Amino acid sequence: MRKKHNKKTGSLYLMTMAVTVCALAGCGQERADGKESTPLSAGGDDTEKTTAAPEEQTGPGITGSHVVPFEEIVFPESQPSQPTWAEEDYWDYDDMSVHYDLEFFLHDYGVPALKPEEDPICQWLNEKFNVNITITTCGNADLEQVLSTRLSGNDFPDLFMIPSQSYGFSLGEQGLVVDARQMYPYLPQTRKFVTDTMIKWSTQESGVIPFFTRYAIQDSDTWNFFIRQDWLDNLDLDMPTTIEEYKKVAHAFTYEDPDQNGKDDTYFMIGAGGGESLGMVANFVSWFGNPSVHAQDGVLVSPMLDGTMKEFYGFVCELYQDGVFAPDWYTIDWSTGTSYTMGDRVGMLNYPINSLYQEYKAAHNEDWDSVRVWSALPSLPEGARGFAGGAPGYMWAVAKSNVEDDPGKLLRILHIMDSVCLGGDAYLQTIKDGGNEVFDDYNEDIRQYNDDGTWMAYQAQNHPCTTGQYGPGWEPMGIWQVLGLTTKWEVEYIPEDMEDAQKRYMEKKTADSITISSYDRWPNDALLCSVPGDIAPNLHEFEQAQEYKFVTGERSLDEWDVYVREWLEQGGREVLKAQAEKLGVELPDIAK
Repeated sequence: MRKKHNKKTGSLYLMTMAVTVCALAGCGQERADGKESTPLSAGGDDTEKTTAAPEEQTGPGITGSHVVPFEEIVFPESQPSQPTWAEEDYWDYDDMSVHYDLEFFLHDYGVPALKPEEDPICQWLNEKFNVNITITTCGNADLEQVLSTRLSGNDFPDLFMIPSQSYGFSLGEQGLVVDARQMYPYLPQTRKFVTDTMIKWSTQESGVIPFFTRYAIQDSDTWNFFIRQDWLDNLDLDMPTTIEEYKKVAHAFTYEDPDQNGKDDTYFMIGAGGGESLGMVANFVSWFGNPSVHAQDGVLVSPMLDGTMKEFYGFVCELYQDGVFAPDWYTIDWSTGTSYTMGDRVGMLNYPINSLYQEYKAAHNEDWDSVRVWSALPSLPEGARGFAGGAPGYMWAVAKSNVEDDPGKLLRILHIMDSVCLGGDAYLQTIKDGGNEVFDDYNEDIRQYNDDGTWMAYQAQNHPCTTGQYGPGWEPMGIWQVLGLTTKWEVEYIPEDMEDAQKRYMEKKTADSITISSYDRWPNDALLCSVPGDIAPNLHEFEQAQEYKFVTGERSLDEWDVYVREWLEQGGREVLKAQAEKLGVELPDIAK
């Protein structure tokens, strides 16, 4: 008997979760990772990058093995699936014999920075880089106010965190900060994690880039589709590789007793959007086209107009009509919906890998091997791509007045920041309370970069941070993590004496994480075309009223062209106009 559904209305909420991203591209010049490259194509976007004349882009004029003029750097379309690590000569531009006093200003996580003489990580950095670093912090919510007060008093830190893009642009317009076109040439490791879209996003109309950035800190939510491998095995089904095969698997998971318990109690998926969205089902949209508005051949392209949303709705509608969703798939909220996942009643879901494995193991009596029933998709369906990566991370500016008469000081700042970037020679020592090199009489940590682009930072139980050696509550990690942490490519250390079941668990999670990071992904075009929501305040409500009708078949997709015209009249046209203006491209004819 076909399983029935409860019908409700709702809204499309594209869960563009941050995940790891895909392979690099280049353009016949030197790529940001220093390797030879082939022509760069930013998802078909032919929008010209705004740049000034080369003479306006020169930095301190110091040469080095990996110093590349800004106009010759080709930033990748997306961040690397397997990062490469810094080489010894990356920073040979820096005269390390010269000493500098530096102040870094940044937000904290509620615990102010220690005095330099009390912080062994700061002491280690000072010795390594021949500097005296003072870290000044404030709460994140107070960052703009405190920084503005300092700058208005002409009290500029050497390096400081920018609270927002607009704030950085204001400083750039006033000429108060070093143009990042003068800094990126000296950031060879950082450049590997800065996409072409991130550069466009941080470039002002004048061509000035008032700050440098890289990967988003903690941008590690490896949200992904997972499928029940044991159900596939029980039904003698191969891993699906096409959209049509996924439909067949969805049907089999719902109607062919995949758990072999003789009961009609399994489903393909739930949404868990709480009656307000399609929830995890919405993540299928990137399989059908670029889910973001973008520019192509000088014209704005919208997923609402290019067939992406129509194909996506059609796919979900077929699944719904086949009855493969649980009865409350739409109305159930995320927390309650875990009963389906942990109770072995759904065969596919979209979840962050760490949360899935931890929660599933806990729900199955802490059995390390229980998670083996889940498998990350080895690849996306033929022709599909994943959601974009490459969100802008923290933004860093250097005060022009502090370095304009001493270019060596600027180079030292950039040397330090490039070294605390993932892959640099000070990253593993700063991101988790310092390692063996930081502490005397301690050598228990295992911190290393791996050949596959992953890294690990194991911290032993007798680490000085946990023994109270530096006083109760001593915790420098939060400050230094702000400078460089990302856990996208992190894997857990597996000691030799770990029990076999736990080792299998760790190995599986590591393997699945690496698999997810290898997916081909869309460029992060959404960075470039965000517009205020008050342009069309009623548009989202209109979309809410129609979304569920399409996916449930209450409204036929034969009416799609009519719906698009309605959407445009409800405010879609105004949104597209604003996006086209922001991208500097023409509107498609239907939106004019």
